[in-house]
Amino acid sequence: MLETIGKLIETDVLIIGAGAGGLWAALSARRHLPGGRVSLLDARMVGRTGHTAFSNAWMVVVTPDDDLDACVHDIIEGNEWIAEQELIREVLSLSYPQLLEMEKMGLDFPKENGKFVRRPTRGLKVTQVLKPVGGGLEYCWKLRKAAEQQGVEIVERIFITDLLKAEDGTVRGAAGIDARSGEFVILRAKATIIATNSVTFRAGFVRDLTGTGPILAYRAGAVVTNAEFGYLRPGNPKFYFEGITFAIQDGAKFINARGEAFMKEYEPEWADWADVQLISKAMVMEKKAGKTPIYLDMSLIPEEKRSDYLHSAVAWMDFFYKKLGERARIDMFGRSEYYPLFQMTKMGVKTDKECRSHVPGLFVAGLAQASCATHFAGFHIGACNGTGWIAGRSAAAHVKQAGEPQISQALVRALKQNVQGSFAGGVEAGDDDLLLDLQKLIFRYDVSILKTEAALGSALDQLQAIKEKCQGFKAPHAHSFVRLRETECMIDTAEMIFKASKMRRESRLSHMREDFPNRDDENWLQWVLIKEKEGQPYLWTEPIATPIHPLKT
Repeated sequence: MLETIGKLIETDVLIIGAGAGGLWAALSARRHLPGGRVSLLDARMVGRTGHTAFSNAWMVVVTPDDDLDACVHDIIEGNEWIAEQELIREVLSLSYPQLLEMEKMGLDFPKENGKFVRRPTRGLKVTQVLKPVGGGLEYCWKLRKAAEQQGVEIVERIFITDLLKAEDGTVRGAAGIDARSGEFVILRAKATIIATNSVTFRAGFVRDLTGTGPILAYRAGAVVTNAEFGYLRPGNPKFYFEGITFAIQDGAKFINARGEAFMKEYEPEWADWADVQLISKAMVMEKKAGKTPIYLDMSLIPEEKRSDYLHSAVAWMDFFYKKLGERARIDMFGRSEYYPLFQMTKMGVKTDKECRSHVPGLFVAGLAQASCATHFAGFHIGACNGTGWIAGRSAAAHVKQAGEPQISQALVRALKQNVQGSFAGGVEAGDDDLLLDLQKLIFRYDVSILKTEAALGSALDQLQAIKEKCQGFKAPHAHSFVRLRETECMIDTAEMIFKASKMRRESRLSHMREDFPNRDDENWLQWVLIKEKEGQPYLWTEPIATPIHPLKT
């Protein structure tokens, strides 16, 4: 009996990760599985964790007044065709009905003359974004309350270590530990949805956002893709604010050390309105030309608009501005230095248009799912909303056809022994030092920003030493165990980033190769796919389907 091995939770649909994707997956599963059991799990507090809660919650919405086809083409072209076209169309089609659902949940979206107030966003020609009053914290909390009211079971502070598979290869739930007590927990389910973020390296403003979901899926046999792409953005060493897009709309410009506004040279159509990855790429070229440092000149913003940038719906950010006081105004509206930052990988699980992975019983939503290689401002949460709904719907359909989940007790005991073995003996965890070693490698300019064959090969050699060092570490308590396991996921992800970056011999979107500087549609309109084979990542390519918007050569 599994309950003799650890704490047992039984459910029909298990959702791992409680950001926008997970919350919508839970709501969708309940809607499509009346009377069924739906459990929403997170390693931290549901409604107060993840990227969504720590953002302003800007999201793409296509209203009935918009041209849906034009918006679909917008996203596909902005992704330079690295996109699941049919899935993106479905996500955008769902966005307006979901917006109306959010209003019913009590979220307030500003309106003028009866229409939602929206703004254009960087890198997109026609697609627009909006946000709720109260930002991401209000958004996530209202969705949590709606899920609870509809009977979703909330499971908090459980860190998942493994997906559980039956003898036929079907995923039948997960196992993990209570993130506080270390108690072993078994979650048996008929369908499982991974809805974490993608993997980060504790960079950017949500430093505990490590997104272990894609690695859990990979280790269970799923295929991942887009490891060579990342979220590149201009970063500032003094402060962080969500609003570069709107600062530029209000007159700000990126300038080089000579005081020249340079974006028009690299992006004649977009100039400073380009997506952040294109701005980052231009910053790299300016550095190569010896024109650094680079600044965002916000002194060009009219005085009457400046106070808007010193307040935020994001509680932690608003507190930050208040703490800095007048210093924030001086730093922001002077000429503060910016540099290109690699914040997170875009690696996610490859699924079909119904968010089904290659592994039966496993579905994927949110940024753990590889719908495209870049999400723009607002399409991050927009994609999470839509894929969450689709994954919940697909998981509910699977449950209706699935029998009772059968899991080997021997398998679960082995997983528990592996977890317990991570707590005893060996070198006491120095996970901060291990993470710092990894960050020094993954954030190197020549492997994450402007890559070269030689640098990537060298990075793989150095990563092997970090991996071997990690194998000797043991955790003295549950908190250290979680951090150590998250770092292990980052190490595995770094290996896939380096190998996929070596394989893609072109420059496209955020993937920039100094030795292959041009985009090559003839040879590289391909997914770089990765699957575990004999304990190692195996890479191959497959053509990208273009059923809605073919690439014209």
